[in-house]
Amino acid sequence: MNLFSSDKALSDFVEKAYIRLLEAGYTVNSENIKEIPYGVTLKTGKSDEKLVSAAVYHTEKKGFSVVTSDPEIKSLLLSLITNVGTLGSDEAGKGDIFGPLVVCSFLLGEKEEVLLKLGAKDSKRMKNEEILDSYEKINADFRDSFSMVRIMPERYNSFYQNLSEQGKNLTDLLAWAHSKAISNVIAKRNDVKRVLVDKFTPSYSANARITAAAGKIPVDFQVRAEQDPAVAIASVIARAGYLLSLRQISETVLENKFSLIPGSGAESDKLLAEISASYGRDIFDKIAKTHFANFERLL
Repeated sequence: MNLFSSDKALSDFVEKAYIRLLEAGYTVNSENIKEIPYGVTLKTGKSDEKLVSAAVYHTEKKGFSVVTSDPEIKSLLLSLITNVGTLGSDEAGKGDIFGPLVVCSFLLGEKEEVLLKLGAKDSKRMKNEEILDSYEKINADFRDSFSMVRIMPERYNSFYQNLSEQGKNLTDLLAWAHSKAISNVIAKRNDVKRVLVDKFTPSYSANARITAAAGKIPVDFQVRAEQDPAVAIASVIARAGYLLSLRQISETVLENKFSLIPGSGAESDKLLAEISASYGRDIFDKIAKTHFANFERLL
């Protein structure tokens, strides 16, 4: 029988949260724990007179999220989702025709736990301005906590062509980038206890390469791993690196005549045509991933 929710994973999480809050000196009134759509609400605080509402949500697709106005409570609840010493790894730009491929590995160690108070969440659930603001804070105070591997378009296209000639593909390129980012962090930090990668392929050889890069540190590959705060923060840094690169390419290569955009849909096709009319097609190798089907549509 599930104690707090019909969702077993959510019920188990709330049970652990209830115990952790009590251990931390908080008051939790069990009568105030109520199930809501996709979540559970509760009221807690250091005294009965100042109880704060908190809501924990869970879906199979999005994982867990915590909503509360109290940063200490948010940090405590989010800490239940991850383990201190987790090195999370995620990528950005894989499905975007313009700009680079970016992979980031971020270590959530003891000193990085303060970031949980900011409410770490997957970059896909954040606006671009939020992503860039969060990255600015992380980069200012936690530069040795992560490694960003950014493969700009010219290098990406050359790399991809070489892999294609060897019968390999984007999966192999991603495996190399994740391995590089992970090994970079491990080289400068001795408190990595676990590596968690947002699973992008079932390929044994690709995953074996990443595992080898971690050495003796255990590696987990999980679908939707961004529900873990370490991977969520890695996704934010990777996406920020991607967005800043779009801005850089627009300013330098395109001389601010065009502003590159994420994605690979109709708006990207329109922008490709406009850039082609102004600069010719030779410029694409410097600004875009030229193996995308968008170029077939352009031709």
